[in-house]
Amino acid sequence: MTEKRMTNNPNQLFTAAEAAAILNVSLKTLQGWLKANKLPYTKLGNGGRLIRIRQQDLEAFIDKNYTK
Repeated sequence: MTEKRMTNNPNQLFTAAEAAAILNVSLKTLQGWLKANKLPYTKLGNGGRLIRIRQQDLEAFIDKNYTK
């Protein structure tokens, strides 16, 4: 997978796998957080099967959970 980095665009969308890589956690861990509504996400596509996470939501999650 190509490494995905955050940009200056707060509306940049990341896949769950990309977000997991940015947070340095497993995809399974990230999916647990999504299921528990700890990290906001958007469903796209027909039937809402595609999950995307906005950069601004990812940054807010990092600020809340990773910084002291």
